[in-house]
Amino acid sequence: MVTPIKVVVTGDNHLNLYSQKLGSKLEERRKRIGQAWRQTIDYSIKEKVDLYLNTGDLFDQLSPRNPPRARVVEAFKDLQDSGVQAYIIAGNHEAPASQRDGASPHTVLSEAGLARVFECYQIFEQDIINIKGTEISIAGLSYNRNLVPKVDPIKDLTIPGSSDINIAMLHYSIERIAPPIWEEPIIKISSIEKNSHIHLYAMGHIHNHVNTKIKNSHILYPGGTERYNFGESNQTTGFCRVKFNPEVEIEYIRTEPQYMRQIKLHTSMMNPNDPTSSAINEIEKNSNNDGLLQLVLEGEIPFERYTSIDFPKILSLGNSQNFYFEYLDFIRPIVKGLEFKQGSGLNPRKELEEIASKAMEDTSDEERKIWEQAAEYALSYYLRRREGR
Repeated sequence: MVTPIKVVVTGDNHLNLYSQKLGSKLEERRKRIGQAWRQTIDYSIKEKVDLYLNTGDLFDQLSPRNPPRARVVEAFKDLQDSGVQAYIIAGNHEAPASQRDGASPHTVLSEAGLARVFECYQIFEQDIINIKGTEISIAGLSYNRNLVPKVDPIKDLTIPGSSDINIAMLHYSIERIAPPIWEEPIIKISSIEKNSHIHLYAMGHIHNHVNTKIKNSHILYPGGTERYNFGESNQTTGFCRVKFNPEVEIEYIRTEPQYMRQIKLHTSMMNPNDPTSSAINEIEKNSNNDGLLQLVLEGEIPFERYTSIDFPKILSLGNSQNFYFEYLDFIRPIVKGLEFKQGSGLNPRKELEEIASKAMEDTSDEERKIWEQAAEYALSYYLRRREGR
């Protein structure tokens, strides 16, 4: 190798984020996500890298709107004008499931000659290029949305590559290294081991940064350039610079994400006489005018105390002190003498009415109202849990 080869690896950028709950704040949130991704472009140009690899889910949807498409075309044109060669595959958010769905949104980059797009999701496509006297093989496989869970997408495939540097681009989880968070296809360690001629696996799909090795192969997940949801509020965001010198050197470059925090407040930590004040205190401690805050309320609490929680006040304060705020109410109210259990083949409404009717015998009018409220809430709670809400 005559001179070092510099590569930027990024993915899971999720431009044109789809999120109904953000409402009027969605456009600003999309703007911030776009700014975080643009940092990968500006860095590539400034550092004069040789290759720019996007490992999928550049977009959050198969059919993004025209404005984000235009910004992506402009950015890849900037890369081309700076002498940076770009490659991209489709991730699970943007890969079509069939011909009826059309092509991935990356087609515009291919048609404009701004990037090599590996569209195929059944066999690897390959480019062999020469940079500074070094032959480089880049093989890519887009995400296959037709695979059933736990299937290894490359079990029967040999990844092409017999050059000085061999790179494979994929958008899947890998067992034990980057396990999936739901039932989905997963690459087995054995499939990586049988393709040990690949020097760098540039991976997408897992949003946290992972840098490890299997035998002589480097496994690299750059992670997302912005946090996708509140479950990622504690994760760092960024992308990677890889240098072949000739040994592989990997540097994680952090991006500046929008402030995001998830706070969990258990009923055992609430003021028993004023649970609302506990929630208010957490909001005041963790709010940021430019940030996104989620308050998760969980645990068990007496029903009378639950009804004293001022949820409108909590929502109003959270909205006033944050760019975006939401609370999730997972509190389970408890009523002494009322026990509701899910049973196979039972009619929950009928069972509740019978239990509540028995409990309300010989009670005052005021107590009767409380029992009626408790029964109504218990049924609502049961239905929400059954439907996964």
